[in-house]
Amino acid sequence: MRRLQDIENDLERAVFLANYNAPRQRLLRVAAAGMIVAKHGLRGLLYVWPLTLLLFIELPDTWRWLRMVLILLAMGAWFRFIYGSVRDDYRRFVQGSLLEPARLKRVL
Repeated sequence: MRRLQDIENDLERAVFLANYNAPRQRLLRVAAAGMIVAKHGLRGLLYVWPLTLLLFIELPDTWRWLRMVLILLAMGAWFRFIYGSVRDDYRRFVQGSLLEPARLKRVL
């Protein structure tokens, strides 16, 4: 697998960029990004499910602010986990490389 940062020759770089910017490659990058987001999104839900279950506990009216705090904590933890993981996997598997449909399995 050749990556953009490994290419030193200008002609090779131009050919690589022409292939990299092709519509098929863009579609494959979007598909890979979607698969990465789905994978880490579901994994993130497993980590924050205890906070999410606390939202369904019946609380007195004076404790409604606690429910809002729990919602914010669950969403913040989920987005923090998702953002870092998706960014790292996208850089490792997708960014700066030519993709093949068979290679999308490796993303999962």
